[in-house]
Amino acid sequence: MAEAGTEEFAEFGAAALDSFQSLFEETEHLDHRNNDTDACELLGDLLIDLMHYAERRGLEFNDVLAQAHGYYLSEQNSPDVFAIGSAVQLEGLAADEAFLLGQPTRGIVTGLLVPYEGPTEYHVRFLGETGSRRIIAADLEPAPPFPAASTAQGVINDPLHAEETLTETMTRIGRADISGVRPQQDDLNDHRALLEALVTWNGMETHNVTDLLLAKVEPRLAGPHRPGAVADQPLSPAQIAAQDFPMPLDQGLTAHHPDSQPAARPAASPNARRNRPNS
Repeated sequence: MAEAGTEEFAEFGAAALDSFQSLFEETEHLDHRNNDTDACELLGDLLIDLMHYAERRGLEFNDVLAQAHGYYLSEQNSPDVFAIGSAVQLEGLAADEAFLLGQPTRGIVTGLLVPYEGPTEYHVRFLGETGSRRIIAADLEPAPPFPAASTAQGVINDPLHAEETLTETMTRIGRADISGVRPQQDDLNDHRALLEALVTWNGMETHNVTDLLLAKVEPRLAGPHRPGAVADQPLSPAQIAAQDFPMPLDQGLTAHHPDSQPAARPAASPNARRNRPNS
């Protein structure tokens, strides 16, 4: 299925506002889809409730808003930001330091934060790391595309997909060695192709790349075997971004409060809403 575009995203927002409006009888007369004043009123009301929710959860709403602003610019293909899934590399002193330490200098953008004040900040996933690092825009530049690797599972042209597939391949090879049996030839061929692609793209020594991956393979060798765990499709921008999502999506309001009922909202006007008593 094709990725959703900006029109679909806008409709998702409209549907969310429809659901929010349906909670309150006092807002039934508002037509946010055709009236700009009504749309601004409902959007503002929803944002206020989200601010209250963030405060109750101990979350910094402005940080969430800045991250959402960055994602919005990314989805708009703004030239001012790297899109989710973009290949980037460190530059300047940050690159020199990583090179001297034998660490990767290239990675994939998994998230971004565009504050109204201060520099844009990116979450970048580097080889061998389980999480993303925060890097300011001034320390990043575009990286060359990842060299496509032909494997028994198809052509892989994404470094995150290549790393996960190679990690699973190395795990299967390791299990075969532990069991005293010969690894599958496809696994041996895929190991060679994927390792070569990752070494080439990262510009690192083979042993340094292998060491980074072994740190992820060893815990899997010690854990239970889960057949079919290999990702056989490239990650979409949404899937990449989800790796840094702060909480599981199924732990939302309804999960925490399955029996809660919405309280009646007073007439939709800024003054009346601000003066309503606490429920």
